[in-house]
Amino acid sequence: MTAETVTMNTTVLPLIDQATAESPERVAVRGGDGAVTYGELAARSDQLAQRLRQLGVAPGDLVGLCLDRSVSLVVGALAIVKAGAAYVAIDPNYPDERIAWMLADSGAVAVVTDAEIAGRLGAGDRPTVVVADAGELRDAPDADADVDAGPLPAAPQPTDLAYVVYTSGSTGQPKGVLVEHAGLANLVAWHRATFALVADDRTAQIASPGFDAAVWEIWPTLATGASLHIVPEELRGDPLGLRDWLVAKRITVTFLPTAVAEGVIGLAWPGDVALRHLLTGGDALTRRPPADLPFTVVNNYGLSETAVVATSGTVASEGEGAASIGRAITGVEIEVVDEDLQPVAPGTDGELIIGGVAVARGYLNRDALTAERFLDGPHGRRYRTGDRVRMAPDGEIEFLGRLDDQLSIRGFRVEPGEVAAALNAHPAIEASVAVGAGRSSADRQLVAYVVATGAERPERDELARFLGGSLPEYMVPSRYVWLDALPVTAHGKIDREALPALVEAPAPSEGPAASTVQAAVAGIVAELLEVEAVGTDENFFMLGGHSMLGAQLIVRLEDLFDVEVSLRFLFDHPTVTEIAAEVERQQADGAVAA
Repeated sequence: MTAETVTMNTTVLPLIDQATAESPERVAVRGGDGAVTYGELAARSDQLAQRLRQLGVAPGDLVGLCLDRSVSLVVGALAIVKAGAAYVAIDPNYPDERIAWMLADSGAVAVVTDAEIAGRLGAGDRPTVVVADAGELRDAPDADADVDAGPLPAAPQPTDLAYVVYTSGSTGQPKGVLVEHAGLANLVAWHRATFALVADDRTAQIASPGFDAAVWEIWPTLATGASLHIVPEELRGDPLGLRDWLVAKRITVTFLPTAVAEGVIGLAWPGDVALRHLLTGGDALTRRPPADLPFTVVNNYGLSETAVVATSGTVASEGEGAASIGRAITGVEIEVVDEDLQPVAPGTDGELIIGGVAVARGYLNRDALTAERFLDGPHGRRYRTGDRVRMAPDGEIEFLGRLDDQLSIRGFRVEPGEVAAALNAHPAIEASVAVGAGRSSADRQLVAYVVATGAERPERDELARFLGGSLPEYMVPSRYVWLDALPVTAHGKIDREALPALVEAPAPSEGPAASTVQAAVAGIVAELLEVEAVGTDENFFMLGGHSMLGAQLIVRLEDLFDVEVSLRFLFDHPTVTEIAAEVERQQADGAVAA
């Protein structure tokens, strides 16, 4: 199939059918739960789609898809679309309360999941279809059938819904974005043409199931007849391990979140690596690729509301500051406007407006918010991003930040209002506000300023457990500042500029580092955590570290000491003392070998 073939189709299903007919024995997806060929993928997704139809799923319905990254996830997504429905992407690592809320808010008529997750969800008022490894149904396709499903519906139309993905909401609850098949097909067509994807390609899947980057990883691969490989969970934040896996699996095109990509591109790579394109996005890319890197690095910008990718550009090895976010992709129209939504001259700051076929239908059950953010234009819907940018005369776009308080935490959009709403539900908290701290969005942490209802001030661990019951991990603050009252403006709004300096660094639990290596490691850890000092026996992750900061720590250690430390090692040995001991051990082994 050629890139021209894609542009002649309005949805992705005919392309996947064509890929299956051409190469039924080619591996379609391989992961920890097995592998399926295109023939097996077609058969299992057909069977699952038929089961959904028997349960009453009709074209236009929404069906929850709550599975970990796996072959089953891909089978489930394809099956739901084949049944004529749209899938609601839900990360099973979210708290049970959040999953239940998403299923209820979306009005999902059924949910596809596995036995373990089904047990967490409990008995509900919607049918649950349970799959085993590699998307096989746990029960027979005609078991307990209530209706005669008949043949599967025809391929969806461009204006039909393809999927729903939830993002953080400023009102205290997440909001569902309604993406149509036209936007998905445009993403597929652009991706295949731009990166010359062919059936012999091998791509990787690393993004969380509830993150729209997973859409970008899965559908262009299937539409091309290429092979999709699921990145092992333990390697997702480990630059060294991930590099070795990409090389060993002969991956040719992959997406990596910005923080991980910055770590990976700084490593040494073999000259004959199969990788052609490393795609990244979600945060400001501050590290440029070395001139001798054997593949291109492509920086991308997009939103759930614009079918994942809106702008894209290859990153040059030379240049100052963060890389640009490129130019508009095919099918996307870009404007930079002032406060009155009037276009500004090239080189002038303004708000980014996105139009074209990629723009979503709107927000699920949020008519007022949809009317506020989605605008009617002469060529269709336009979306107000709330992002401040500057466009050069040649169309290159520089990202400058947000016009509101929205944050990006490790590539995830976070509305501080949703974090504050969850905090304020704690009986010991009267009021709160969440802000971001960090030099760049890649290492940004959430800091909460809180006011207690009385004398009791809960410990950080207690608050983390409380918030973990309703918020995903990336939305739980790592630091807390207690105040007698939140500062407010003359209009009664929280005055973020008047908030006091962030929490002071915790006093080190031990004295000065005992060795030069320990001192250097302690300095790196303190810099990453943005504190003055850390104790040699304090836990990196308990001090606010996370997997993405751990990835940066690994790269810093490799740069400074020429050693290789895995993320798994950091989880098991998270103190300065233990890390320094491993560095010294590897240095000693290297000296003996020399």
